Amino acid sequence: MNTKQINLGRLNKNLLSIVLVSVLLYLGKPFLLPLAIAAFFAMLLYPLVHRLRRYGVKESVAALLSILLLLAVLVGLSLIIYYQLKSLETDLPRLEGKVTEKADRLQRILYQTTDLSHYEQEEIIEEKKPDIAKAVFKSVRDFVKQALSILLFLFIILSYTFFFLIYQQRIQNFFVRLRLFQSRKESRVTLARISRIIHDYLQGTFTVISLLGVAYALGFWAIGLEHALLFAIITALLRIVPYFGSFLGIAFPIAFALLTKDSFWYPVAVLVFFMVMQVLEANLLTPYITGSRVKLNPLATIAVILLGNLLWGIAGMILFVPLFASLKIIFDRVPQLNPYGYILGKEEDDVLESNWVPQEDDGRPRSY
Repeated sequence: MNTKQINLGRLNKNLLSIVLVSVLLYLGKPFLLPLAIAAFFAMLLYPLVHRLRRYGVKESVAALLSILLLLAVLVGLSLIIYYQLKSLETDLPRLEGKVTEKADRLQRILYQTTDLSHYEQEEIIEEKKPDIAKAVFKSVRDFVKQALSILLFLFIILSYTFFFLIYQQRIQNFFVRLRLFQSRKESRVTLARISRIIHDYLQGTFTVISLLGVAYALGFWAIGLEHALLFAIITALLRIVPYFGSFLGIAFPIAFALLTKDSFWYPVAVLVFFMVMQVLEANLLTPYITGSRVKLNPLATIAVILLGNLLWGIAGMILFVPLFASLKIIFDRVPQLNPYGYILGKEEDDVLESNWVPQEDDGRPRSY
């Protein structure tokens, strides 16, 4: 019986390429991360720049106006979150009383189950207070450092975005001149398709997040949850991380309801409302707004999210989905890379593959 040996040289070359690219992404994170974010922002803003240029606005002015609009949206969202946090701060004495009441109940339960008296529990808490104070001080110090780092990081990203918008045509011509594909026309079509997919994905995602934020705010308010707007914004913003973000975001309002409400009905109502919204989002909002532009199957999407978290942290979880969706377009157009595009794709993209029968070298169907 004839057997075919695995081409170990080709396999080793592919594995080595994957390892080298992963190491490059990991070690180059400080340089590549702001570039990637700026590139995505530029693709999101370019239609606006193009529209402004049609009205006679100079390219540099149009790019600057688009970035100022993006910055205004970010500042506005930050101010809303800030004032909501201030409102939460003024409500802290009442919330502290609620938490203390819950803690007293927990202490009674601990006494009944562990025989630790109230006095012994207070002693344990007193012993841990210095460590808690140190932890709080360290958290505040780290927060200030992080805030300064974020401002510098944002300035770098916006600068990159401005120059990406200015030199968009030159960057496109650079990739065309690399001759990655058989013709310049095919290169331009591929680049335009990548840009369009990322733009539609980002625009659709932000639209879905905005609609979910409004729906969550109304739902939490109707349930009777205090600071509904703050928790709605947090829950909606975390939706930017596919699959995992939504379930992480809903943990905050549920925990808040458990700590501040006397009835167990409130956290249950929040959870039920969230599940209903998940069904509506999955079947109505995402298909009709975001669409099927990002044609990654769920298994590939989860693997890409975890890989992004491994290499770039939370930013990688957000950026790697559109990044791999772009790579899939390239994989589908390069015959040697077709298998990688196939494993990333969805079932509906494989209609032509479903009737395919593996062939022997002589053209006859292969038997298994």
